[in-house]
Amino acid sequence: MLTKLISGSCLALCSFAASATVLQTSFDPDARYSIVSVSGDASQRTVITQRIGISGTSYSARQYDCTARTVRFLGSGTSLEDLQHAEADREPTPIFKGSLARAISQAACDEGVQPGATADGHGGISASNQPVTNNTHQ
Repeated sequence: MLTKLISGSCLALCSFAASATVLQTSFDPDARYSIVSVSGDASQRTVITQRIGISGTSYSARQYDCTARTVRFLGSGTSLEDLQHAEADREPTPIFKGSLARAISQAACDEGVQPGATADGHGGISASNQPVTNNTHQ
């Protein structure tokens, strides 16, 4: 499933636009975090994020249980392809106030970034091969 998600995210990044959901973070002021894609239901919502900073660009995947307010780190890498080989944490952890996981969960669980949303402004095919419309916001 992560391979499909990453493939869909690669498609989305080909036309990365200003419509991506930018995350507000105070703990890493020299970096910009954006949500690349969101998929799954509220109990298994997978979110891929991009970090652009002084050290370069990296991607991370996390799986959220929006109801239980937990997160499981699925991996990170310098490209979306790296995520295919990342080793995921076995167990979810609580989402702590002030953390990056909290900022992501607020956007992906609370603020209506819809599953199937991608970073492009034109829609397309999500990681689950479903049509995607422009559901992201700033």
